Amino acid sequence: MQLPFLPLWLHAKGLTVAEIGLVIAGMTAARFVAIPVAAYFADRYRNRRGLIILFSLASAFGYLLLGLSAGFLPILASAIFASLCIAPIFTLTESFSVDGSAHHGLDYGRLRLWGSLSFLLGNLGAGALLLHIPMDNLIHLIALAQGVSFLVAFLLPPDPDLDRPQQPAERPASIFNAFGILMTGSFVIFTVAVSLGQATHGMLYSFGPVEWDRLGYDKFTIGSFWAISIVAEVSVFAFSNAFVRRFGAINLILIGISGGFLRWVFMSHDFGLGMSIVLQSLHGVSFTMLHLGTMHYIRLTVPQGLRNSAQGLYAAFSGGIAMSGMMAVSGMLYGQLLGGTYLVMAAVSLVALSFAFALKRVSPTVLARAGT
Repeated sequence: MQLPFLPLWLHAKGLTVAEIGLVIAGMTAARFVAIPVAAYFADRYRNRRGLIILFSLASAFGYLLLGLSAGFLPILASAIFASLCIAPIFTLTESFSVDGSAHHGLDYGRLRLWGSLSFLLGNLGAGALLLHIPMDNLIHLIALAQGVSFLVAFLLPPDPDLDRPQQPAERPASIFNAFGILMTGSFVIFTVAVSLGQATHGMLYSFGPVEWDRLGYDKFTIGSFWAISIVAEVSVFAFSNAFVRRFGAINLILIGISGGFLRWVFMSHDFGLGMSIVLQSLHGVSFTMLHLGTMHYIRLTVPQGLRNSAQGLYAAFSGGIAMSGMMAVSGMLYGQLLGGTYLVMAAVSLVALSFAFALKRVSPTVLARAGT
């Protein structure tokens, strides 16, 4: 609901374009702070379930407060508070799902695919509702969704970490100590590789619909392109364990980045409707396989007591700094290069690929083999 429609709500509240930009930037900056800090406390106290419940409740109140705010400064303050509360939920839930799946013998991808489907349904459902209700009600819909999330979170099983004896050395003395341990050795190479690989989607996410419209595709076809990518994403998630067993974590990262490179090279030109459908189907490789490799690499290589912190650092760098930076670059280049901007994304994919090959060299060889 928030991603496509919050700027429209801010506009309906009377904010200028510049003020809307500042609010969105403030909410993005809040993510950089909230996600790593929340992830650190998840490692320190080993209770992601409790934190998910807490942040879900806090974010519901945050968006209710935002709905009551009027004027630029109150809206900015409320929006930043709401973002601080909602930002950690997805990262904590992702980490909880990866560890919980391994603990209970479940397929992580078959849990994760419901996130993809709910995102699509949330977009479509909110869009349909906003045809019949005032835009002012958007914030109430988001707050309601977070209230439902708060209630549903009580159905989560206990955190698997609570059943595991904790060694004294696993508990970091401070947040700086935790991040200092992670930001050394192969984890830095891993973070750069996967973050750049995912960030190459920035052109697609920000200007893909604009480019398709310029090429003459109608609105229904453009909407169908997004639906095709979600179907491809869900299809790979549905058989994620088979892909992980067959290729291993690092090879999935290599396949995902390579798939992105091919996708962006071909998307730099219009090869017709059929090829566009094929290229959108590659989302199951460029995003999903890369995401699966990322999640399982963290699970396999990061010490148990630091996994949430690792997840938080990756999410802040990939979804925040790298992705927002690539979107900004796309905005600067698209006016001159149009579809050629995808070639810049392909070049960044090659850089990411070089880091991924370096990761394969410095990581334990068992991770590169199928079946890990």
